Amino acid sequence: MENEIGKKIKELRIKFGITQKELAKHLGCTEIMVSRYELGVSQISIPQLIKVSRVLNISVTSFFENIEGSIPSTTKGANFKNAFVFDLDETLVDARKFCGETVARVITAIDPAISFDLVCELHDNIKGQTIEDVYKHILKEVKLKADIKELLRQDHIIQQSNINRLEIFEGVVEILEFLKSNGKKLYICTNRTKTLMEKVIKFNNIYGYFEEIISCIDAGYKKPNPYCLLELIKRSGLDSKEFIYFGDSEVDSQFAQNAGIDYMIFDQYLNNKNLFKKLVNMFLEKQINGER
Repeated sequence: MENEIGKKIKELRIKFGITQKELAKHLGCTEIMVSRYELGVSQISIPQLIKVSRVLNISVTSFFENIEGSIPSTTKGANFKNAFVFDLDETLVDARKFCGETVARVITAIDPAISFDLVCELHDNIKGQTIEDVYKHILKEVKLKADIKELLRQDHIIQQSNINRLEIFEGVVEILEFLKSNGKKLYICTNRTKTLMEKVIKFNNIYGYFEEIISCIDAGYKKPNPYCLLELIKRSGLDSKEFIYFGDSEVDSQFAQNAGIDYMIFDQYLNNKNLFKKLVNMFLEKQINGER
C-alpha cells in the first residue's frame, strides 16, 4: 500500500506542476525524502500526507482513489454520520486555563482577599454552563455580591483583547480536514456568544470548515435546551440519525439527547490535549493499510 500511495503522490504532484523541491519546501524535508516517499522506500506520515493534500489543493482521499481496498467501509454506507456538530471551549479550543484565570481576574479585582487559585479551581469544576451561570455559581461559593452584567462586561473585554490565548487543540485542523475531505458537513453549536466565538475561530484559521456557527445564548436557548440543534437539523435537510454532537460535559450529552441525536463526550485534558490527532491518525492509518 505504501508504494501505491507514493505513486499517487508523484502522479498528482506532476499533474499539478509541482516539483519535488517545491513540495519538499512545504513539507519541511529534503528532495531526497520526497523521492523516498514517492518510491515507497519511506512511509509518509499522516500529518505529512495532509500537508501534501493542502499543497496540491485536493482532498486527502484523492490519494486513495482507485486503490483497491483503500477506502474503509465506515466511510460508505447510509448509516455513517454525515453531519458533525461541535462544542467549542474545551472541545476544539484549549480554553480552561485562560477562562478560569479571566474569571479570577474579574472577581479578585472586586475583592482582592478572595483567593485567585480558588476561583480558578471553582471554574474548572463547572462544565458546560454559560459564563453567566459560572459567575453566579462562583459568587455564591465565595460569598460575594456583585453586578453580574458588569462582571460579564469585564470578562468580555479581557477575552476580546486576549483572543490569542484561545488556541485550538493539536489535531483539530487535521480532523476537520479529514471530515471535510470526506464530504461531511461541519457545524459549531455552543453557549459562547457569537461575537467572541467568531473571533476565536477566525484567529485559529478554521472558520472556513463550518457550514454554520450557532450561539445558543444569542438565540435565547442555552444548552441543554435543544432548540438550536433541532433548528439546525431542520435547516440541513438531513435525517437526525446522520448527526452526531461532540462535547466535553454532561450538559453537552443532555443537549444532544434532548435533540435526539448521537453524541461523543470526552475530556481533552485526559488525552494529553491531542485526542483529535490520535483519531485522525487512526482513521487514515486504516485507509493506508486497507483495513475495513
